[in-house]
Amino acid sequence: MAKVVIIHGWGNRRLEDHWQHRLSVALRNAGHQVWYPQLPATDEPVYADWSDVVLADLAQTAEVAGGETIVIAHSLGCVTWLKLALDKRVSVAVDRLLLVAPADPDMLDQVPSFAYKLLGNADLAPAVAASARNVTLVGSDKDPWAPRGIQESFGVALGVEAIVIEGAKHLALPDGWGPWQGVIDWVNDPAADLRQR
Repeated sequence: MAKVVIIHGWGNRRLEDHWQHRLSVALRNAGHQVWYPQLPATDEPVYADWSDVVLADLAQTAEVAGGETIVIAHSLGCVTWLKLALDKRVSVAVDRLLLVAPADPDMLDQVPSFAYKLLGNADLAPAVAASARNVTLVGSDKDPWAPRGIQESFGVALGVEAIVIEGAKHLALPDGWGPWQGVIDWVNDPAADLRQR
């Protein structure tokens, strides 16, 4: 059994067809414990509010004995985690962190509390390494929210090699990312192929 926290992105209302909703259902049916909160004011998000919810859910995972703690974040959810890590607010490192299609903070002027200078900050990689024992980064070669490319923007900044899924855009529901078997498999086996649809 794993304890999994899913952090959605900007504008996500946890629609049934979205890969994150499908993931949460599949994991619960397999006996895992899942926290998948609807983050507040998803159209006009505020970092302080989102971070409070994420930290509260993370604290609940610590109350459950056994199993790995896994965080899976998408887009603005990734920025939330990265900022939490940089601010040293993750008190106990999670076992695994999956960052899916993180949004470039330079593109977040409409949500100013998230427009944080993460990239190019020398403290980011060690802070994220302190927040998670294992970090996996996955994105697309065609993501409009990462115009410099997933590896150039985030892989270099975090010191990890990104898994690139060709043509997947932002790995969001409008991009065709409903079913995603790879991410379900990855929770059960970190060596699973995240490119598997």
